[in-house]
This record gives sequence, structure tokens and C-alpha cells, in this order.
Amino acid sequence: SLLAQADEALETASEAALAERWYSACANLWDGVRKALSALLQAQGLRPTRTGGDLAVEQAAVAQFTGSLGVLLRPVPRMRSTRNDAEYPDPDTQMQPARVLADLGMARDLVEACGKVLPHLTVFQR
Repeated sequence: SLLAQADEALETASEAALAERWYSACANLWDGVRKALSALLQAQGLRPTRTGGDLAVEQAAVAQFTGSLGVLLRPVPRMRSTRNDAEYPDPDTQMQPARVLADLGMARDLVEACGKVLPHLTVFQR
């Protein structure tokens, strides 16, 4: 399941952080968040396309689940942006270990919350 993949990605991010591989930790952290949010959308019969995929997941989840996940979703846009910086760095890009570690904790909380919300979702109908 996507939620299991999200947990696995966060575990990989944690291992990378322990080894001080900050770029890898950041990329895997976002992968976990994206998969957890995608699981919520998928449960409703929604699926982002390849065009704008990560951004579409972020925007759809924030728009739909701010009421139920509230503060847990606030760092999501920054997490995606930070992952993008890690994936496509310029010469000035530097990962901030304290920020990556803080984001890892927030990502774990978000994935856990997604697991609690998931059973209550139904297929979206117009």
C-alpha cells in the first residue's frame, strides 16, 4: 500500500539522517509525505497525473484535508520545495540538518495521521 511505502521511505530518511546524508534524507522524507498524501487521494478515487504530480498532490491534499489534518499540513509546501532544492541543487544549495530532522518528525506525525484518516474516506462523487 502507499501508506506502507510512506513508512518505508521515512525509515530510509531516518537512516540517511543518522548517516548525515542530508540530501538523501530530505528526498526520502518528501517521498514518504507524498505517498501518504497520495494514499488519501487514492482512497477517494483521485490520482494525480504526471503533469505537476508532486505539486498536484500537495495542493489537492492541502485544499482537501486542512480541516482534518490542519497544522500537520502547514510544512508540506516547504518540504516539497526543500526536496526540490535537494534534487536539483544550485551551487549555493545547502541542507540544514536541524531543519531536516525537524521535518522528519513532522513527516512521521503526518503519515501517522493519514493512517488514521484513511479508513474514513469514501470515493469522491460530484
